[in-house]
Amino acid sequence: MTWAKYLTVTIAVLLTAVFAAAPVAADYRIGPDDQLAVSLWDNRDVDLVVAVRPDGKISLPLVGEVQAGGLTVNELTASLTTAYRRFVEQAHVTVMVKEIKSRTVYFVGGVAKPGPYQLNRELTLLQAISVAGGLTSIADLESSFVLRGKEKIPVDFIKLLQQGDVSQNVVLAPGDTIVVPVAEVVYVQGEVKNPGIVKFDSELTLVSAIAKAGGFTPLAARNRVNLLRNSEEEKQSVQIDVREIMSRPDAVSDVHLKPRDILIVPQRLF
Repeated sequence: MTWAKYLTVTIAVLLTAVFAAAPVAADYRIGPDDQLAVSLWDNRDVDLVVAVRPDGKISLPLVGEVQAGGLTVNELTASLTTAYRRFVEQAHVTVMVKEIKSRTVYFVGGVAKPGPYQLNRELTLLQAISVAGGLTSIADLESSFVLRGKEKIPVDFIKLLQQGDVSQNVVLAPGDTIVVPVAEVVYVQGEVKNPGIVKFDSELTLVSAIAKAGGFTPLAARNRVNLLRNSEEEKQSVQIDVREIMSRPDAVSDVHLKPRDILIVPQRLF
């Protein structure tokens, strides 16, 4: 199992629907665009859902404009109770955050579902990656980073998972952008056991790429493997006898691959 798949499975088991509706933490501070349910006991005119404006204020019957942004639910409840007691002696106000829209983070690159997501509570990077569908098979696990304003926070998923380096598990903040670069790849198609994408590295050769794709199937024409190279620097198509390469005691004759190379293993004729 690749590390990208392991990471996806592990955090998916640990976390399900962490972005789903849930009670907000007591210390959560209301922000712009949050949806608030406000009700005044025994008063139908004050039983509504309001959106927090960009200036942090909400508008309510009787009391008019009230500052909500920057306050916790308890602080806003106390403020509204004081305000409404000017009109209702035994005013009993309840406030609930129906939907958080002020805490947005963004995923870019090698995740299954890139795009914006709303935080409903404090989350770590691993928790958030789970909601974005996990990492793709071509995610660059060692070169990811979190953009926070002008700050770039490097993240190494290999260190986090293999070495238990929890310092890599960044606690996300509203407005963060999680960038997971996509690794360079080669494509292996045709008569191999696991056709698809193979991550590129400087040591990748034709034989090792086929091995990473699961090896040849019994029907593979090992003497007629096609290498297609269509980079800006070089465009060529060559046919290679892999049997000859594998029969030699050294690897000198093996072909070093380049990013975006395509290997096509045809089916043998008989």
